[in-house]
Amino acid sequence: MNSNSRQALNVIFLMLLCTLTSACATRSVQDPVYDPLEKINRGIYAFNTKLDDYVIRPTAVGYKAVTPDIVETGVTNFFNNLDDINVIINGILQGKIKQAGSDIGRFIVNSTVGLLGIFDIGSRIGLEKHYETFGQTFGTWGFGEGPFIMLPLYGPSNLRATVGRVAGTYTTYPRYVNDSQTLLGAQALEIVAFRALLLGSDELLSEASLDPYIFIRDFWSRRHRQQTIDDDFAARSSDVNGNQDELDELDELDELDELDELDELDSL
Repeated sequence: MNSNSRQALNVIFLMLLCTLTSACATRSVQDPVYDPLEKINRGIYAFNTKLDDYVIRPTAVGYKAVTPDIVETGVTNFFNNLDDINVIINGILQGKIKQAGSDIGRFIVNSTVGLLGIFDIGSRIGLEKHYETFGQTFGTWGFGEGPFIMLPLYGPSNLRATVGRVAGTYTTYPRYVNDSQTLLGAQALEIVAFRALLLGSDELLSEASLDPYIFIRDFWSRRHRQQTIDDDFAARSSDVNGNQDELDELDELDELDELDELDELDSL
């Protein structure tokens, strides 16, 4: 093991110890969000918002305007297929063997018949797309989530999910692409394609709350908890508030968690 790998493992170990001591277990979906760094987080959120306003969103608008729907869907499918490798690994680590078997079948089908994932054949034959991360895995192992953290470029997270991003750098494609120009192009395309998917939710987000930071923080945290404990938070929220359509759109915000691929900028 080289020195860089040892240093990365040491960082993961120390952060996991911090996470463990900050909270003994995954919190209930509806528990308040622990946000002792709110002032700093708000500053980072403002930076991310400006970056999106002036760079990422305009690029995504142009991308969507010139890209045929079938190509746009193919690009999204391609990156989703790469993500399935990470999903498979975390499914196994969480003991979801049956689900992992389905995900392996999905990856094989989409990578072959689906031409490297450009066509999502797996979904058409009943192999559902799942989302599993190391942050969720650590939660199932009993590590607490720690404080909420707004990461530059990546967006909402917490200490546990941030440690998961470090671990995820070993199971996602950027680590294994040696050509820097190819990697940069792929990451840029992934970010822009993902942001294009969220264009329809921009107005919803701006109207959802007088304080968008609190709205995103609370929504992301509850959604992350729901995914960690496999609790149907979205369905229960729909029953109470009648807003399933809005939750479906805002679920895409959680995919910003998947921008761990810009470690990814990993991820919306």
